[in-house]
Amino acid sequence: MKVFLDTNVFVEYFECRRECQAVSRLLSAVEDGKVKGIISAGCVYTLAYLIRMELKRQEIYRPEQTLRLRSMLNIILSLVTVGSVSHKRIVMATNDTAFDDLEDSYQYQCAVQNHCDAIVTINLKDYRGVDTSKIEILSPSEFGSKYL
Repeated sequence: MKVFLDTNVFVEYFECRRECQAVSRLLSAVEDGKVKGIISAGCVYTLAYLIRMELKRQEIYRPEQTLRLRSMLNIILSLVTVGSVSHKRIVMATNDTAFDDLEDSYQYQCAVQNHCDAIVTINLKDYRGVDTSKIEILSPSEFGSKYL
């Protein structure tokens, strides 16, 4: 099964929020090869920014900050594949009125282009306009209950 992991899934995990255990279980399934994890390039950019801001908050500065950032991103990138998204799909996403948040529209188009079976996200409401006959939209705990 191929699963698109929304950026907020990683934030949930790093900040040990409510769905942290479900995300951990999902990431273990990805690591074990039971599930193929896909993310967008935008996810990498966003995570790089968020991790850097957290390291700054912890008063960790360059060059140590850059070493830690690379280490954390390399761990993520060893688990998942960065899916491609075409110019055509980016244009489609930009103009898709089913989405109020364009970032979610870009994530959706990346998931569709990469033939994902599901999108796992913390914010299910962000994908309420999606045709779920093409792709399932699940929270980490819903995904775990149904597939793990």
